[in-house]
Amino acid sequence: MPGTAPVTFRFPSIRRIAGSALLLCLMPAAALAGKYAGEFLERGVGARGLGMGQALTALSDDPYSFYWNPAGLAFVDQRSVSGMANTQFGSITDPMGQSLQLGFTMPIGLANLALNYLRFQVDEIPRFPDYPDALYSQEERRRLIEEVGGRPSGTFQNVDQAFFFSFAKLNEWTLNFGWFYRELPLTIPIGANFKLIHSSLDDQSATGIGADAGLQVLFELEDLISLKNLGRMGLGARFENFTNTGLKWDGGSDAINYNFVMGLSWSRQFGETRLSLARDLDHRYRTFSRNGLEMAWREKVFLRAGHQSTEDRWTYGAGFRFHRVQVDYAGFDHDLGRLHRISLVLDL
Repeated sequence: MPGTAPVTFRFPSIRRIAGSALLLCLMPAAALAGKYAGEFLERGVGARGLGMGQALTALSDDPYSFYWNPAGLAFVDQRSVSGMANTQFGSITDPMGQSLQLGFTMPIGLANLALNYLRFQVDEIPRFPDYPDALYSQEERRRLIEEVGGRPSGTFQNVDQAFFFSFAKLNEWTLNFGWFYRELPLTIPIGANFKLIHSSLDDQSATGIGADAGLQVLFELEDLISLKNLGRMGLGARFENFTNTGLKWDGGSDAINYNFVMGLSWSRQFGETRLSLARDLDHRYRTFSRNGLEMAWREKVFLRAGHQSTEDRWTYGAGFRFHRVQVDYAGFDHDLGRLHRISLVLDL
């Protein structure tokens, strides 16, 4: 019509198409059911854990414990809010994906409660026509592809969201060895997550409900073998999706695989500096290890490093605490580029 502005279509770059295709392969779509269901929950939350190679099952003790081990929430002794917002590949102004986390943790007498929201979003995923074998011959498919010149017919969006409702309680118990005439004081926090998951991909959507559980066992080595200044040992276990979390799509159903993670940690104070080492064994699809290191000066300045055996990936990070605010950074390399993560905790 006269006076009507022409409608233009911005063709996505090759890099965006490649990146979107890779991200799409990690999404819990009905067509990608099975191994990758709920994959957005595996990206990690909180720069401390990401900088330490995601090895925090036996060491986690801050508001981000809801992700690494809900038992660690028992060590949070005051109300706090946490947050992390990051882009996934691409530039800050034109990212391929975006992630967001917001949380609130609150002690209530003998226990702690936490609410957390996670969101992962990918926009402008190219849409290409589908020419199934049952309807088109090879020659017909080739002709149709040549007619559109390999251009997408449009774009669509993927959004994954999860709400976590967490509970944790701190327990003190003494192990009596009897024949050694020795008692070992133990600190045993326990915790659990109840989560609601909602995913949408193009015109399909899915919902699911699941649960996680975790515990830690902490003790001083001095109490065990009567040698001073040996530090503190920690054992941890995390049971993810032990309820066989299901995702019911509009056109079918899927399930997020159960996962069991074991953790070991050691911490020791050297004057004003604390050194912590941690190791996790993950059993989701096959057993692989995660290892982390943290050096803390006066619990105000932090340096971290980690390694993940599954992809032979090194991670690194740092953090600082100023009054009631703690800011943490983590970085690591990926096939599509270097990723940076910054998270924040504010005590109220």
